[in-house]
Amino acid sequence: MKNKIVISVVICLFLSLSGYCPLAQGDLHQKVDKKGRVYWHGVTTARKIALTFDDGPSKDTLQILQELKKYNVKATFFVIGKNVEKYPEIFTRIINDGHAIGNHSYSHPDMFMEEPVMIRKQIRNTEEAVRKYCGQELFLFRPPYGIENAWVFKEAGKHGYTIIKWSVSGFDWESKKAGTIAKRIIGNVRNGSIIILHDGRRLKQRNSCQPTIDALSKIIIALEARGYHFVTVPDLLGITGKNADAMDNLM
Repeated sequence: MKNKIVISVVICLFLSLSGYCPLAQGDLHQKVDKKGRVYWHGVTTARKIALTFDDGPSKDTLQILQELKKYNVKATFFVIGKNVEKYPEIFTRIINDGHAIGNHSYSHPDMFMEEPVMIRKQIRNTEEAVRKYCGQELFLFRPPYGIENAWVFKEAGKHGYTIIKWSVSGFDWESKKAGTIAKRIIGNVRNGSIIILHDGRRLKQRNSCQPTIDALSKIIIALEARGYHFVTVPDLLGITGKNADAMDNLM
């Protein structure tokens, strides 16, 4: 029991020092991108922003896709491999609607505590699931919980991935009010923002993604009225495929 407590304290300390703790949104915009390896946001000279969704696909993804189609907005979905296998028709709908996809692990473990071989397995299993249903090659990786330690960084690099974090969050996993989610995003978006929302119900305290679905129209309408243009993460960052340089440097 004491060992678990010590481990928990160490993890909390690490997360607070690494920036995983809930910082003010503006602080996340100050995170420095590691060009070609890790991105928190895009360039700040153009009014382009990227809307991203984690933890799907799920049944709720269908309503999110309907909202995005209604406003002709393209987003990026960081999918969990197990959910791709569970909802292949919904996953292929994401692809067919023209959205971008990224790797969000196979079962969403806390990779801070995982050994390299398990991190590698999480990445590869999701690649296999995606390849089975759409044949696309994944080249964007978002670690579960946004946690990125040396092992995660190295394994992602070996597979040619660019790690994608975020600079604006609706904290929709903890909120049941669409207005609150929308306000958190609308009030903090800047040029180049990467916005994180969720289209899965992985967390026990979240019984439905309905608040996120209801917040979408508010977010899109308000930000487009301010002159922002929604694009996918590859379009925002100019990434078109695997990072060969990262693979060469780490192999």
